Amino acid sequence: MNHIPLLLVLGTVPLLLTNWFIAAVILGHGCTLLYEGGNITECAGGLSEEEMTATSGLIALVLLAIQMGLIVLVRRRARGSWRGA
Repeated sequence: MNHIPLLLVLGTVPLLLTNWFIAAVILGHGCTLLYEGGNITECAGGLSEEEMTATSGLIALVLLAIQMGLIVLVRRRARGSWRGA
């Protein structure tokens, strides 16, 4: 039984969360509280906190697609070089 697809699916969830967290930390480092009594914040580039969260989610998805593509590419090259030896 081939467990590789299952392992890839189980590996993408933590990788996606890690990508989102890293993007949120980078984008949200400049967030400032505008109203001391509530949750009104403004982040770097004039984004609101909600826009920053959504933007970091989109960035995380793009990073995940790039990472999965690189994993597949490296795996194919490794398999090809192993067969050629």
